[in-house]
Amino acid sequence: MDFTVEHYKSLLKALKITDNEELFNLKKGTLIDGLVEYFNLSFQNISVDLTFTDCKITKHFLDKSVSETLDRMMHNNSKILIDIAQRRDEYRVLPYLLSVPEETKELLFKGYINNNEDISNARMLMRLQIQPILNAGDRDIIFFLRGRIWIRYYMPPKKVLDGEEKRFAGESVESLQAMYDTYFPKGMWDDIESILNDVLDEKLNFSLISSEIFKKTFIPVFRGMIEILLIDVISPNERDRIEGFTGYVLRKYFDQILLYTAKNLLLFVENRDKNAELFIKSFSDTSTIDANGNKTKIYPIVDTKNQTWNHVTILSILLQYKQAKQRMVSQNNILASIKEQIHQSDMNLKSEEKIQETQEKNIDQLIKQIADDELSNFKNKKNADPVRVRRYEELLTKKRTEENELYLIKNRIANFIIELKRQKSKLKHETEAKNTLIEQTEPLKETYERIAHALVLVLSKR
Repeated sequence: MDFTVEHYKSLLKALKITDNEELFNLKKGTLIDGLVEYFNLSFQNISVDLTFTDCKITKHFLDKSVSETLDRMMHNNSKILIDIAQRRDEYRVLPYLLSVPEETKELLFKGYINNNEDISNARMLMRLQIQPILNAGDRDIIFFLRGRIWIRYYMPPKKVLDGEEKRFAGESVESLQAMYDTYFPKGMWDDIESILNDVLDEKLNFSLISSEIFKKTFIPVFRGMIEILLIDVISPNERDRIEGFTGYVLRKYFDQILLYTAKNLLLFVENRDKNAELFIKSFSDTSTIDANGNKTKIYPIVDTKNQTWNHVTILSILLQYKQAKQRMVSQNNILASIKEQIHQSDMNLKSEEKIQETQEKNIDQLIKQIADDELSNFKNKKNADPVRVRRYEELLTKKRTEENELYLIKNRIANFIIELKRQKSKLKHETEAKNTLIEQTEPLKETYERIAHALVLVLSKR
């Protein structure tokens, strides 16, 4: 806060009411309003209690759960954000889109990291700060993507002339297809998938969001996501076409994005997330009427076989499928372990075979040396030189030792061959077990996919 009694006295002196308590009482309300407004300029929420001799200012933390140290750090962040607000044109990449660069984003998050703050909580607090300072309303979206902070302000769809393509802000399908082919000759799904999970976690988190809020926000969120991906790719002189291009790309990948989203929802349900279960339960073949008398049709989850699914039946399949996937993971781990054992045994066998080859060469050399000595020196052993006799006996002894070692090597090789045969037989058995498991899991997988595609249909209805 750093507003001391000395500051207060200086303020009273400047207003020339230091010695006049009656005048102070008349001005007290104005003083309080002025102090509140002064601190509001730096987005600090305070309450003021004044007397003629004392001033007590209470700071209301942005989040009551944070410490004073963290709140001071957040106040420093406010100064950075205020500077961005004052120079927002420098951060504007589109009339309605601001991009805060990575180095500034890292500076803003540094204090949270130093305080070991959870990243999701840090982002939540950052949003709370950004919204008032950068005038981000309920329909505006704040993204933390690709190392940057993006503030995407709501813009109504571009008005187009009669006869123009209304779906894509007046741009023709042919021209947009040409743009797509130019910028994304290998397609764009990998780019979308790389950030989609973050977008769902940040903006459409099924652990938090209701089906009503989802229906109101998922299109703007996905449009903003596509727009952010496009802005770094397309030429600056084509940015005026980005609205139509965004709509074109979103339509092209809409089903894939929603299928990914549906499977994300099913994962939350599988893990028994209570909010996600409520989300699923909200779908049924009924209608609801709100407080204003507006009737809303609720669509049931119906798959391609015309089977209707509810929370209970979906959860049953998910839990069965989860168990099957866990068994598959265990089976894959078993196979990986056996393959590693086979690899190690094979390496050991090759190593021993090389040792055997070397050992046999050593023995062949000894045999040759012994034969040469016999030929040259032992035709008449009675006249043999005692030194040569001893050397000959040493060669024989060494040959027997090397032959014994060769025998042991061959035994080890035989054991490795037996072990390899056993391991390969086990690998065959476990591979057959995996194939059986795949066959058993396939119907569950097919049912899971049908549910996911059925969810795509109800999620897309607004």
